[in-house]
Amino acid sequence: MENRTHQRQHTSTRGHAGATSRLTLAAPPFAAHRISTNTLCLRDARKFTSDVICRWNLNPVREDAVQIASELVANAVRHGKRRTPLPDGSPPVVWLALTRRPHSLLCVVYDPSQRRPRLTPPAPLAEDHRGLPIVEALSEGWGWKPSGATGKAVWARLALPPAAAGRKP
Repeated sequence: MENRTHQRQHTSTRGHAGATSRLTLAAPPFAAHRISTNTLCLRDARKFTSDVICRWNLNPVREDAVQIASELVANAVRHGKRRTPLPDGSPPVVWLALTRRPHSLLCVVYDPSQRRPRLTPPAPLAEDHRGLPIVEALSEGWGWKPSGATGKAVWARLALPPAAAGRKP
């Protein structure tokens, strides 16, 4: 199965001369939320993302993070949710997870479908096919990979501004 990664090329004016790295055993901050299957799923995903971003003191990227999470969840619920139970009999589920890295925020949405996401340019007046172009425009990079026997994880990485990158959650 094909894995696909989309990344923007960024040039950096920050030098790394004299930088020291530390080995730490602490895990990066992580938060996950099971997405409901009702009509409030996008509201819940936006609220969860906004609350986590505020708790981690990442307010400068809150609006973009909420939009990215919302678009990925909308795609998962619309295109990736199975209508039948999984082979083990459990109901299909969609998860939204956020993790903070030293210079970025990673948003991952898991859904039980192995159908790969497609970046399709929308028609000028179309109301659909806008989710992944929005994710691509707001993120530093995005991609997907199969996850388990059934399912996939679609992710997007959002760069943190230097001031936010140095803050502790």
